[in-house]
Amino acid sequence: MSLKRNLIKKKEDSVQFYIYKEDAQNIPSKSMNVFYNKSMELNRDLSNLALKSYDLLYAKKPLIVIDCMAASGIGSIRMLKDCQNIHRLYVNDINPVAIELIKFNFKFNNINIDKISLSQKDASLLLLEIRNQQNNDKPDVISIDPFGTPNIYMDSVFKVINKKKGLICITATDTAVLFGVRSDACIRKYLSKPLRVEYSKEIGARILLHFISRIANINNLGISPLLTFYSNHFLRIFALTFKNKDKISHFFSNYGYIIHCEKCGYRKVINIGDFILNSTCPLCKKPIQQYAGPLWIGKIHEELFIKQMLEENSNLNYANRNKVDKLLKIIIQETNMPISYYNIHQLCKKLNLSQIPKIQSIIKIIKELKYEATRTHFDPLSIKTNIPLNSLNNILKENL
Repeated sequence: MSLKRNLIKKKEDSVQFYIYKEDAQNIPSKSMNVFYNKSMELNRDLSNLALKSYDLLYAKKPLIVIDCMAASGIGSIRMLKDCQNIHRLYVNDINPVAIELIKFNFKFNNINIDKISLSQKDASLLLLEIRNQQNNDKPDVISIDPFGTPNIYMDSVFKVINKKKGLICITATDTAVLFGVRSDACIRKYLSKPLRVEYSKEIGARILLHFISRIANINNLGISPLLTFYSNHFLRIFALTFKNKDKISHFFSNYGYIIHCEKCGYRKVINIGDFILNSTCPLCKKPIQQYAGPLWIGKIHEELFIKQMLEENSNLNYANRNKVDKLLKIIIQETNMPISYYNIHQLCKKLNLSQIPKIQSIIKIIKELKYEATRTHFDPLSIKTNIPLNSLNNILKENL
């Protein structure tokens, strides 16, 4: 086959598949024949674990799933092999070269095409066409995994998804925008102001969550976050949909701002109805002029869901099983912790300390003082804690 001569075989866990030879040597970009990013394997691992956990905890019926941007098809193939309860899988990519490669990889992996609807369309167009189908079967799961921002697809997602306990799986790779490097672009794309500080990654995740939730609200829906994680320059959010106007209104309490003192690093979360910027830092008494938001100030993880993912991970022989296990266990510890985190290296630098204490030792001391502290998956050099910043600084100075 002439196509095969231009391809090279790859493997992810138990699945073998092909990509174009020249793409195997390229840095992932839009210029590739068919987009493939090896570092997104962790994303696909967690997405499959989330799908299986959703199936067990919430769906409990044969699933209708949409993979809007399938690229080589590896994600779709892994979904079908790992989750046996998929009734219908829509596999789509706007790139015609990708469609030919998907067909090749499906045939190579002996995929049952009776479950598959393969299309080459803009993702939003596909979603709206599915919405207008005569049958009333709403998709249970929609995955949006673009190169860049997912913002232009969100309205179509909420017009199509199952309105009660549908699962949305949303990736954003424009992290420079969300993390405050390109502040104006973030305001334009996500209608929120980011902040370039030590905990920018969490701020970016919460801005993305807020944006997704507000687009859901416009469509008379709400979302409940199940898992929000950062890895390898991308953010991925899994959330459940619900339709209840009273509950949606109650969820407005999850919208707010973060104010941040540039002088000493003090930060505070403020409900969206109480936001006043002209305030004074209670620590250094300087005017506070930095803020981020509006953003999601509620919980970003659901502990029951993550525990189910951990159980599913223990049953599968993923190459990344240990890495996934460690990541999810850190995320569980984060679940009920305050917003933001402290980078221990940056704090020590600000305090002009000659040495940096071990993070685990700092966590132990904080807990001995009857406060809470954990690591955070957003940054391996940081901790989440409810101890006052002055007290944390004193711990660092006293434990060299």
